[in-house]
Amino acid sequence: MLPVILTLALIGLIMSGLMIAVAAGLASIVGGLALFGDPLGARVPMMISRFSIDRIDNFLLLAIPFFILAGRLMNTGGVTVRLFDFVAALVQPLRGGLGHANVLASFVFAGMSGSATADVVGLGAVEMKAMRAKNYPDAFSAGVTAASSLLGPVIPPSIVLIAYAVQAEQSVATLFLAAIVPGILLALAFMSWVAYQAHVQKMPEGSWPSASEVGRKAVHALLPMLTPGIILTGIYGGVFTPTEAAAVAVLYALLLTTLVYRELTWRDLLEQLKGTALDTATLMFIIAMTSAFGVIMLRLGLPQALVGLVVGISSNPTIVMFLLLIVWLLVGCFMAQTPAIIILTPILMPIASQIGLDMVHFGVVMALALTVGLLTPPVGMVLYALKKVADVPLGTLFRVSVPYVVIAVAVLCLLILVPGLVTALPYAFGLH
Repeated sequence: MLPVILTLALIGLIMSGLMIAVAAGLASIVGGLALFGDPLGARVPMMISRFSIDRIDNFLLLAIPFFILAGRLMNTGGVTVRLFDFVAALVQPLRGGLGHANVLASFVFAGMSGSATADVVGLGAVEMKAMRAKNYPDAFSAGVTAASSLLGPVIPPSIVLIAYAVQAEQSVATLFLAAIVPGILLALAFMSWVAYQAHVQKMPEGSWPSASEVGRKAVHALLPMLTPGIILTGIYGGVFTPTEAAAVAVLYALLLTTLVYRELTWRDLLEQLKGTALDTATLMFIIAMTSAFGVIMLRLGLPQALVGLVVGISSNPTIVMFLLLIVWLLVGCFMAQTPAIIILTPILMPIASQIGLDMVHFGVVMALALTVGLLTPPVGMVLYALKKVADVPLGTLFRVSVPYVVIAVAVLCLLILVPGLVTALPYAFGLH
């Protein structure tokens, strides 16, 4: 019962407003005392410190601050505006064209930042401004802007998949490749809903842009759009590792924003370096403490107990994945995806191994399921970020996000029923 009590305590502390890292640290200390005793000695703090440091002392995690910085530089240096202008010109003739542009721009920007928050804060502000200028309904605009940001953690490079790779000891390159098809499916599903809404609300059709206008905007957006290609080609061509690819992304972003577009000032650069340092420190603190909590759960025997419970219900991999999907969706409602991945991966991996689940398929589906939590209360970090950026009431955001949550869950069900949608690309490239 102790692991269950500690887990419920962790959930309660987080829902009460306590920082995730602090809540996980407190729960880890209590669990450590139950394991090792010695309430007045130093053994428990030393063990917690060791568990924490062991997990964050990993070369792969260096990719996280680099991708955070790359996304920040792209947002500040005028890249997002040029990117959105180009994709908006491509879909301008369609009914509700800016809604489609919203999804497409987020799809491309995801290949630069790997973060939903970076998408909302930077590109989301550009998207909302453009849609308001064309008199799109605020509810429609806010819904598609919030939903399209989910592509950030799914399309490679993905910070959450890096976290999973560290915990599950899987190849980052394989996971990145496996996430491409699910990301495309999610984008197409969102665009289908946008098309339906545009038809129902009788939004006006746009006009065809001139070839010169499209060409001019394409030239402006070409260099930023090469970023995902440079990253992925370098990784799969064996030129550099995922961590080195993140550093290359930063260098490329610096070249674009300072020498090509010349919109990034020294003051802006210092601000983005400071923001990256703060974001990284916060994230690493969360990773350290949640990792310690995960190790404590392992020592207390929670994974073994869960294996017995789940296998007792069914040993069918598909049924087990649907059971786990329910768990992931619920956890995503109150916990951010990265700490959730770090806590759940070591706990649930024995279940996956016991019934023969593919660990790449397992990881991508878990990452996407937890990402849906960004659109659901009470955490819904994307919704809170968008409220601040676009000044849209939370009630409206909660309401318009529901259809997109349903769509995302439908895509998840498809990925569970057809594992090849996740694993086909890695197999085709001989990486799995």
